[in-house]
Formats: sequence, structure tokens, C-alpha cells
Amino acid sequence: MMNADKISSVACVGGGTIGFSWAALFAQHGLRVTIYEPSAAVLNRTDAELRSAYDTLVAADVMTETEAAAALARVSATTDLAEAVAAADFVQESGPERYGVKREIYRELDRLARPDVVLASSTSAMLMTEIQAATSRPERCVVAHPYNPPHIVPCVEIVPGEATSEETVELARDFMARMGRTPVVARKECRGHIVNHMQAALYREAMWLVGNGVATAAEIDLAFRSGPGLRLALMGPFLVGMLTSPGGLRDTLVDRKLDHSLVDDIPARLERDAPPRTAETKREWAKLCAEQMEAALADTDMEAVKQWRDAKLLQILDVLRSGQTTAQ
Repeated sequence: MMNADKISSVACVGGGTIGFSWAALFAQHGLRVTIYEPSAAVLNRTDAELRSAYDTLVAADVMTETEAAAALARVSATTDLAEAVAAADFVQESGPERYGVKREIYRELDRLARPDVVLASSTSAMLMTEIQAATSRPERCVVAHPYNPPHIVPCVEIVPGEATSEETVELARDFMARMGRTPVVARKECRGHIVNHMQAALYREAMWLVGNGVATAAEIDLAFRSGPGLRLALMGPFLVGMLTSPGGLRDTLVDRKLDHSLVDDIPARLERDAPPRTAETKREWAKLCAEQMEAALADTDMEAVKQWRDAKLLQILDVLRSGQTTAQ
């Protein structure tokens, strides 16, 4: 298997929201990148997304215009999977989140990519064990899940399947570190990996609050970003807990319990009478959340919001890098 330092070309399989962002990152770090996308229309949007990503990085003084132009020149695109992976030293797959589709992609990658090439998946929740079973070399398959957008947000979860070799895990981890990412290797496989497993609980409770009329989706966003979101940009939940009570986590989680206020207090009428969390009620709550946000953002330029998000993320990262503390 190739050494991470020797990787010079990458195939990005899928040119959508995650795929183009991976391509921007890899090309920014001097690699040749080929994007595979079966839809020519998607590839046209991919080129525009790449240019927009580099414009944001230039505006934030992360890259110069000359460097951005050179990076863009290192990216090519094709609707032919064999062409995309023929010379690739590393494959980053970002296809649709469905097991049937993933397995079919991996069957083709197994056939077309060189035997020594790692096949990494961007899947946000799926099990690599279930995907790698479609290949003849499951040991070279691993999850390398980024956070959107990958060319800005550093975290990449490295999650092996049951047949993934330690050599593959190490190569993926070292390669992502070389790309300036922060690789976190999961010790065991589970749906949602690490962060999305926790985010699922956050969405579940947020939908319960909306579905039961406690607050609107926009109000919940406002409360979160002006409250706990500020702390979570600096610290993980456990460090937050260490600073919440004089006794640290033992006080917060062990002695008083995280939900001590809910246990000790009297439930509201809503909590006593709320409908059960069936699959149907959860779908209805999810639809209600979507409808509320769509209405709240009906006159909003979402492309401008995305550019604003990326610029602010870069500012937050700059602040964090300038004040490195023991919090990491």
C-alpha cells in the first residue's frame, strides 16, 4: 500500500456538495484531482462551486489569487469512472447515501482502481462493514467522513469496517493530517460514527420541541447559536461539562446527572400529554420543521448564506488557531 506522503493524485467520486469541496481541498494542497460525476449538469455546477470556494479562501487570505488559479488548474472532471480512477493514488467516494448505490460504486471501484489504492467513503452514517462486503479487497476500504464543507472544517472521522486493515486506517489518518485536517479514528463502528450519532439526538429533541409547539425551528436555531453554540465552537461537550459545575463532570453527569433539572422538577402538562414518539409523528415533526424553515428563508439567497457561512467559519478557525489552549 502506498505511503500517505507519496499520494499525488486523487479521484473524487461524486461531484456534489461534499465531492467538490474535497476536490477543492486536495487541489489546494498540490494534488492532481479528477472528479467523477455521471451527470454532466452536476459537473457544470461543480466547476462554479469550486471557483466560489477558492474566491472565499482568497478573500480570507488563506490563498492568493495565483495559488487559487493553480489549484483550479489541477482539477479535471469526467463522466467516465474508469478514467477518473485510472491514475488515482487515493479514492474519496461521496456518492448517494444508500447502501445499494454505495455497494455498486464499490464493486466498480474494486474493479477499476489499482489494488494498492485506499477506497475511502464520505458516508455520514453508514457502516463500512456493509459497504466493503461488495469488494474483493475489503481490507482497503474505510470511512473518511468530513464535516461540511471539507475544504474548511478540519474534522475527518476515520472509521474502519470489520475487514479494514490497520494499514488502511493509518494511511487514511496520515493522509488527512497531511491535508491539514484533524483526523479522529473511531475505535468501534456505529451508525452515525461519532458526531452524527450525537447530532441525531440533538435533531430528535429539536423536532420534538417544534412538533409540540414549544418553539419554532427558527427560534430554536436562534437560541442554540446565541447560547450553547458559542461554547461548542471552542470546546466539546465534556469540557463544557467540566466547567459547568464546581465538581466538573462528576457533578454534572454522575452525582446530579445531566438531566437533573428534568428529574427533580415537575413535568409540564405538555410533557405529560405529548403524543408518543412514533415513526409517523417524527416524520410529521420533521415536515413541520422543514416547512417553517422554508417559510422563514423564502426570500433569502441561500448561496449568499453559504458564502457567509464559509467566511465566518474561516474567521472562527483563525481565532481558534491564534489562541491554542489546553482545551484541545
